[in-house]
Amino acid sequence: MTQTRSGQADQSLRSQRPQLIVHAGTHKTASTYIQERLHRNRELLSSQGISLQDPLECKPKPKKLAAELCKRRSKRWKAFFMQQPEGQHCLLSAEQFAVPLTDPQCIQELEALADAAGYELHIVIFIRSQLDYINSRYIYSLRRFYHHQTFEQFVDDALQGKLQNEKPMRGKIERRQDVFDFWTYFQPLLRAKDKGLKVSFLPFRQGGLDPFEQLILAINLSPDLTWKTCPQRHYNRSPGTRGVWLARVLSQLLNESNISPKTIENSSQIILQEEKRRFWHDPSFWGYSRKLSKKVNRHFETNNAKFAQAAWNCSWDDSFQSESPKTRRQRSVYAPESIETEQRMHAIAHRLFKRIQRRIETASPNRRIDAINRLIGLVWDRPHPNTRT
Repeated sequence: MTQTRSGQADQSLRSQRPQLIVHAGTHKTASTYIQERLHRNRELLSSQGISLQDPLECKPKPKKLAAELCKRRSKRWKAFFMQQPEGQHCLLSAEQFAVPLTDPQCIQELEALADAAGYELHIVIFIRSQLDYINSRYIYSLRRFYHHQTFEQFVDDALQGKLQNEKPMRGKIERRQDVFDFWTYFQPLLRAKDKGLKVSFLPFRQGGLDPFEQLILAINLSPDLTWKTCPQRHYNRSPGTRGVWLARVLSQLLNESNISPKTIENSSQIILQEEKRRFWHDPSFWGYSRKLSKKVNRHFETNNAKFAQAAWNCSWDDSFQSESPKTRRQRSVYAPESIETEQRMHAIAHRLFKRIQRRIETASPNRRIDAINRLIGLVWDRPHPNTRT
């Protein structure tokens, strides 16, 4: 990882062979925030010799290129390379790349595509400590109603390499479940790195650094340039303690009625909007007891040491202090203080459930009509057997 902060950083970048820089997440490492800042700074990036494939302005979108890789197709990639300005580095940012980059064949194919187009491949991936990562994934999956597990049940599954509601396949790629064990999950990338592929594993918020600044340093640009900031709303907001509790109860109601989260429009915002409507300003959820956090740290200790040595040539604690404030945090969860309060919270969950149910019932006839219209359109567009063309 380049740590220089001088104006000479972009000079060395310009002198390099053009790079295809792929920022691939991982999940829950401020990707949305980073992408918004990249979008706001696309002109400054261009002046530094980097062409951003901005999903708001450019096609194919980076996530479509990731899907193309999973399907082992190259048509969109060839179109992408044809559009790039000559001599500039190309920057793609999409957390969807994390899936194909766990597959050796996909890594080889991407490296070959880049090389054929005249680029050196550079993969950038953020690594978040397991305590933070598991806690964050629990909140993320719960507010989307993927499950109704307790935090302890979710942690047990995570230690066994299981994730709730993850599809087994993405395109032709088997979707890995062991995302919290970085030594095994990123083994294909580590092997490719040993063979010469440029891979930057960035410890998330190392030394308190802003993730965007970490990315800028990793691609050999100076953070002292006039980078535009972006509003707080571009940080992915998570529900507080009451919101997490409410999400679990509502998810259980949905499960009992066989309502799939996929049928719920804008599901990730329901709990956040309810918190805002009720003016809840609760502390952040932190599900670990001291005993549980020690269990998680012990489970990953050996493989974390191997990963840190392979990725950074140092110990894990050099990047993620085992005695950091995060591991000493007090458990922060919600428990209704009385029967009356619990009844009120359950009533809120039931009202939200009824609202979701009504939306689905209202939408269903329209979806059926749309499907029929599409079918009619296909029939009318199809040439009649007796029609000459």
